[in-house]
Amino acid sequence: MQVKLITGDGSRTVEATENQTVLDVIQSQEDIPFQAPCGGHGTCGKCRVLIRDEEGLNHHLACQTKVKDGIAVIIERERVMKIQEGGTAVPFEVAHRPEGQYGIAIDVGTTTVVCHLHDLSTGKRLATASCANPQIVFGADCISRITASINGKLNAMRHTLLVGLRSLVDDCCKEAGVSYDQIVDATLVGNTVMEHIAAGLAPDTMGGLPFTTLSLFGDYHEMGDKLPKMYFAPAVAAYVGGDITAGMLASGFNTGKRVRLFIDIGTNGEMAIGDEDRIISCATAAGPAFEGAGIYFGMPAAPGAISQVKWDGEKLNIKVIDDVEPVGVCGTGLIDALAAFIDMGLVDETGRISDDDEVDPAVASYLGEDEDGSIIYLTEGHEVYITQKDVRNLQLAKAAICGGTLTLCDAYGVSINDVEELLIGGGFGSYIDLRSAARIGLYPPVLYPKAKSVGNVAGEGAAAVLISTEARDEIGKIDKLTEYVELSLSSEFNEHYIECMGFGEDDDDDEEGGYWS
Repeated sequence: MQVKLITGDGSRTVEATENQTVLDVIQSQEDIPFQAPCGGHGTCGKCRVLIRDEEGLNHHLACQTKVKDGIAVIIERERVMKIQEGGTAVPFEVAHRPEGQYGIAIDVGTTTVVCHLHDLSTGKRLATASCANPQIVFGADCISRITASINGKLNAMRHTLLVGLRSLVDDCCKEAGVSYDQIVDATLVGNTVMEHIAAGLAPDTMGGLPFTTLSLFGDYHEMGDKLPKMYFAPAVAAYVGGDITAGMLASGFNTGKRVRLFIDIGTNGEMAIGDEDRIISCATAAGPAFEGAGIYFGMPAAPGAISQVKWDGEKLNIKVIDDVEPVGVCGTGLIDALAAFIDMGLVDETGRISDDDEVDPAVASYLGEDEDGSIIYLTEGHEVYITQKDVRNLQLAKAAICGGTLTLCDAYGVSINDVEELLIGGGFGSYIDLRSAARIGLYPPVLYPKAKSVGNVAGEGAAAVLISTEARDEIGKIDKLTEYVELSLSSEFNEHYIECMGFGEDDDDDEEGGYWS
């Protein structure tokens, strides 16, 4: 039988026998580096790969999975993932500590981790390293991690994370020529669940109402012998964490009288509205759809992922990470694809995939069917496609985020038209096409002309708090200033959520350049 192996260097088809595991096949290729620390006994969880077969695209342990004829095995390398490491950073006065002292600033996202090394005497950034969050083996989103903690895996999750953090710190020190012993300070930001796990605190009570926490941080925590003590950024509530206060700090969100809206798009849609006098925040359980989870051919932003999809009026054009054979689609590609399908008439305003006789004959060839119903092909060879269930999952995610922004406006006492600037942060938010996001209604489309990406401002906020006393004082002020609205108890949110489920019409004649209402 034949098995296709796909790495960051390309793809190859190899022969396999019926009794082999996927790990056996990978290990038969001497030039493919691959980790299986437990020797294939299924105990370490390090040999996870993506496998595309008749059941779609899913993660499996290579050592526990028998080969099947025609499957594709995607060997992910954590360092190959496309991770947004930097972002907008407003200036703060550097504390100027003695020469020879260094510090690290860490952003622990649910999906990725970024580490910056700084010279504390000058504030200069010397090195940056990043990787996928190694806790992914315990689940793709915060709820999965909470469940793992409830099931007794808190210590294992923390250990996995700390090992990954130490590796990033070592990488930064090596790149900058700095001794680990010269690191005298460290900061860490993350959503409240990630900060709990990093501190060794059980996030169990955040799994359901009333979403209580063991800490809202803004203090130092011991990290064991392998890492320095770290200052954890203050969190506002269970689902508005230190990543959001750090993001607001770095983006200058709370400066001036302009009404701004800040959205961090990820497995949780965390957002805030306000100015220098008042801030209101909330969080929506958008789910991991935009990270590729729950999508038939969904995958991380790794080699082989379709990351861009554009309709040029005649055909779909796709871009694949590292220009290798497409095997799936990541979050940015999903948003682009849905926007393109709406423009093409392949998806109607309710989210239903159209029938052949309802669309222009020029686009009907993109329609097809699998055993579960209608699908839309993304590739000419029909290897990758979007299902009706995928569209519904994306609708739920985008409606939660868009509905949350409208609910915040209600709570703040303004209309969406009163918002003067929309700041989209987070590693994933940095890569999305703002036009596509507006087209599908991921945020209120009327804000399209006012929207801009600000990058990984959480990481930049962590760095600011590390090198500046002024910034550390300011993030404390932001935390105290920020109010919180619990959307699960809001009837207004439920109404907006339903309103935001559909897709609006394209207003091509709008003098602003086209947006949707």
